[in-house]
Amino acid sequence: MNLLEKTKTYLVGHMQYLSGRNWREEIAEQLSEINITCFDPYKKPFIKDVEEDEASRQEMETWMKTKQYDRVSERMKTVRSYDLNLVDRSDFIVAHLVPDVASWGSAEEIVTAVRMKKPVFVSMEGGKSKTPLWMLGMFPHKYVYNSLDEIVEMLYAIDNGNKPIDSDRWRLLRKEFRRLNDDDSYELGIKLKQWFNKNVM
Repeated sequence: MNLLEKTKTYLVGHMQYLSGRNWREEIAEQLSEINITCFDPYKKPFIKDVEEDEASRQEMETWMKTKQYDRVSERMKTVRSYDLNLVDRSDFIVAHLVPDVASWGSAEEIVTAVRMKKPVFVSMEGGKSKTPLWMLGMFPHKYVYNSLDEIVEMLYAIDNGNKPIDSDRWRLLRKEFRRLNDDDSYELGIKLKQWFNKNVM
C-alpha cells in the first residue's frame, strides 16, 4: 500500500557524549526501501554552513576547555535552530535514547515533535522498562520500543497496511494533506483550511 511513501523522519539521539552515526545510517538504509526520507543531523541536508562533524565537535571542545563560551554559544544557536527546523520538516520522529546519558538536544526535539502533534517512535536502550517516568506522561507508551528493529518492523507494518493508523497524531500523513510538490501547495492549503474549520473551529 505504501502509506508512508514520500514521508520524512528526523533521527533523534545522542551526539555529544555517544556516537550515533551507525544506527542512523542503518535505519536510513532500511527505511529508504519503503521510500521514507531520513534527516540525519550528522549530514545536515539543505544547508552547507552548519557542520556537526568530528572536527567541529573537537573545535567546540577546545573552546569549552579554554572558556570561549561565546563562540560555543553562537555555533550551537545555529545548530539548534537548524535541527529543530528538521523536526518541523518531518512527518514523524524516530529516536534512539540511552537513559543514563544526558542528551539535551534529543529532549527538546522530542518535546517539539510532541507539541506539534507528530508521531514519535522511541527506542530505549536497555528496554522499555528503562523509560524515564516523565516521558511516559508525554505521549502513549505504545510508541516506546525495546529496539530500533521493533520500530522498523512497526513502520513497515504501517506502510503496508497491516497496522492501522490508530492515533490522531498521524492525521498529517493522510495523502490529501501531503505536499508532494510546489504545484500542489494551493490545493493543499484549501484542504487543510477545510479540515481545520471542520475539526478545530
